[in-house]
Amino acid sequence: MEDYGESTAENAPRLEDFEPLPKPPRLVSRPKPPAEQEEEMGLEIKLGDFEGVHALSVSEARFIVDAVHQGRKKKDPESNPLRDRVHNDNPTITHFLDYFDNFARYKEEDSLHAINAMFDTHPELTIVEKALLGTLTPDSADEATTLIPSLTDKMDNDSLQAILDELTKMQDRLR
Repeated sequence: MEDYGESTAENAPRLEDFEPLPKPPRLVSRPKPPAEQEEEMGLEIKLGDFEGVHALSVSEARFIVDAVHQGRKKKDPESNPLRDRVHNDNPTITHFLDYFDNFARYKEEDSLHAINAMFDTHPELTIVEKALLGTLTPDSADEATTLIPSLTDKMDNDSLQAILDELTKMQDRLR
């Protein structure tokens, strides 16, 4: 083992003994390239990166997240990936579930099945349009085509109004 000796004020290296370090290059800000993907909810729906992804209404998402949450609550801490229950009952999860409870229009599983069965009879509607109709639940065909412009050329106002009336009947506003 080498003896490095003790450092004293007499033999301690001085700042002047070191060569100055080179300065790092100045950071140059470059403009970001414009997004390649177009996103638009006009007469044609363009979803960019989310093209081809299955869309859910808030009610459908609530049902799925609630089922997963309840399933995790039933598991013992040993089968939990984090070995505790904290991640399942933290404030973020609680607020997330509260959001779903506040904004989900259809809270009964039967209502969701009935809505999906009704939408299955309308193949002209895309998955995104079905999710938007289930989330926004417009009162009139005019309101629906204003909120979802792609519906304008897909069906007449009477057919669209019939769908909206069925959606209104199935709502669980007071539950």
